[in-house]
Amino acid sequence: MSRINLDLQASHKMLMLLDEANANAESVIDQIPGLFVVINENHEVLRANQGFIDLFGLDGEDLFRAPLSRFFRRESWKVFAHNIKQIIDAEDPRQVIRFEMGLATGAAEEKSERPFHWTLTQRTVKNQGEGRLLTVFGDDISGMREAERRLMKVFTSIPLGIFTLNRDGTIGDSYSSHLETMLDCGKLAGAAVEEVLFNPEIATMDDADRHGLDAIYACMGRSELEYAPFAKRFPQEIFHNTTADPKNGRWLKITYQPIVFNHIVEQLLIILEDRTAIVIAEKEMLEAAHNREKAIELERQSLALYESAIRDPLTDLYTRLYMKDAVAALLWEHDRDEIGDVSMVIFDIDHFKKINDTHGHPNGDRVLSAVAGIVLEHSGETDIPIRFGGEEFIVFTPADGPTALAFAERVRQAVEDMRFDLEGAALRATISGGVASHRRGESLDDFMHRADQLLYEAKRSGRNRNMLERRPPEESCEPAGQTSQSTATPAFLSAK
Repeated sequence: MSRINLDLQASHKMLMLLDEANANAESVIDQIPGLFVVINENHEVLRANQGFIDLFGLDGEDLFRAPLSRFFRRESWKVFAHNIKQIIDAEDPRQVIRFEMGLATGAAEEKSERPFHWTLTQRTVKNQGEGRLLTVFGDDISGMREAERRLMKVFTSIPLGIFTLNRDGTIGDSYSSHLETMLDCGKLAGAAVEEVLFNPEIATMDDADRHGLDAIYACMGRSELEYAPFAKRFPQEIFHNTTADPKNGRWLKITYQPIVFNHIVEQLLIILEDRTAIVIAEKEMLEAAHNREKAIELERQSLALYESAIRDPLTDLYTRLYMKDAVAALLWEHDRDEIGDVSMVIFDIDHFKKINDTHGHPNGDRVLSAVAGIVLEHSGETDIPIRFGGEEFIVFTPADGPTALAFAERVRQAVEDMRFDLEGAALRATISGGVASHRRGESLDDFMHRADQLLYEAKRSGRNRNMLERRPPEESCEPAGQTSQSTATPAFLSAK
């Protein structure tokens, strides 16, 4: 079997493994909690997680390029768009904007707004085909708002239990009508406060609470000047429950006021406030705030997951997952005459399998990383450099064929000039490349197939060269669903 076929077989196996890895990486996006959307400067949706798709009952095709404004009411969108502009115009690309804004949900005739907490960040990418890319995180906070509404309702109708406490620890003859209901007992005049208010909790009180209860009795009959030190020890809150079911209990806040006669504390005015609903609402709000903190942390982790999904860790080039988003947008613009030309270069390191077999995979990784660094160094701001698989790299550029070929030559020459010292052995690496220009209406697969054929021609012609097709790029494409049987013929060979 020829060396070329061996190289192609090795590349094919690597691509199969990468396809499987990319399928797993795409599922990361759908696992992001809440709502997650990637948009461009024109506010068009490029990618959304499953949560966003399910919320509006759409599919991926209907959502692609949909204006984000369609999911907001007009006045709400003005504020949202203003925040997007703030992110785009920010001097620091790491700036984050967080705000609350309602999202229109439901059928068109009965749309309602659900409150969401939004987080906007800017994607730091080289691709300028879409302009700046932004990530949008949305977290549903309707539960938190409902807890706040209930808390406000409670504050407007707080029930109070008011009574006087005598020196002997019994309840006076006058007390508020709500007190009997609050303490779940009948006539209270003359009843011992310890029995009706602090029982059965008194059995489980710690020493501090028990001393506080004793201080209530000890303060009466003393000078009003001595009252303050005792009052600091009084119990301030108690969970009052006379049944075996904890759900039937009440959280009571206790306030004390001395009743003074001739500078002596004769009685205490005690006010009980039923804070059960407030305590429950506060717990719900604390839980909601805790969940919000967790959601923010999940957003941070999700952003890191997305970044790891679109960046190859060895070469720092983009992955095939990112290619599906960015390149599809680039070709979409070319199909609609929004940009003049789009070309691609497929590079492949010559005899890379031999490098791995002779010098080991760690040294092979050194070569891969160094070649990728040269590709990045020569790529422009509008180019999209991708590690396609194994030792194969692709660069998409908004340029015509000759310009792309000149770029490919600079990369090829830089790689040829590079030397490696692999455990005392000097090594020189070379690359070959195929250069093709996109034809309007052509699919990404067909576009890449033509470039791959040119790469194959460069390999067959001796390697260490780039090959550009002869056929004009604007030649009409065949209808969708048909595959052209013609092959591109070389028009230019670049050699050492």
